[in-house]
Amino acid sequence: MSRLILTNSPTPTTSSRAQSLHSSVSHQSNQTFSAADAARHLSQEHVSRASQDMFRKVADYIRAEMLATREDYKLLENMNIVTKDRYSELAGVAQELMQEVGKLRTTYSDFEPYLERIDEISQQAETISNIASELDEYTKSLELRLKRISK
Repeated sequence: MSRLILTNSPTPTTSSRAQSLHSSVSHQSNQTFSAADAARHLSQEHVSRASQDMFRKVADYIRAEMLATREDYKLLENMNIVTKDRYSELAGVAQELMQEVGKLRTTYSDFEPYLERIDEISQQAETISNIASELDEYTKSLELRLKRISK
C-alpha cells in the first residue's frame, strides 16, 4: 500500500484534490491505491486545513487580546495624565490658600493691638457700669435716709 505525502501548499480546491489524488495514483502505478488510503489522504488534508484555520483564528484572537490590552494601557496612561494634571491644579490652589492664610495672619496681627484696646475699653465700660450701679444704689439709700431724717 502506498501513502500520500502532504505538503504545505495552499488549501487545494476539489478539482486540485482530485488531480493530486490522480497524480499520486499514476506515479505509483505499480502499487494499488485503496479507498481507505484516499479517505486517509482527504482526512489528512481536512485536518491540515482545519489546523491552519485554527491557528489563524487563535492568532486573530491573541492579536485582538493584545489590542484590547494595549487600549487598556492607553486608557490608564490618559487617566494618569489627567490625574497628574488635576493634582498639579490642586497643589496650586493649596499654595494660593497658604498665601492667603499668611496674609490673614498678618492682617490679624496688625489688628491685634486694636482688638486688645477694644477689650480693655470693654472691661473699663463694664467697670464703670458696675460703679454707676453701685453709685445709684448708694444714692437711693442716701435718699431714703434723708427722707427718714426729714420726717
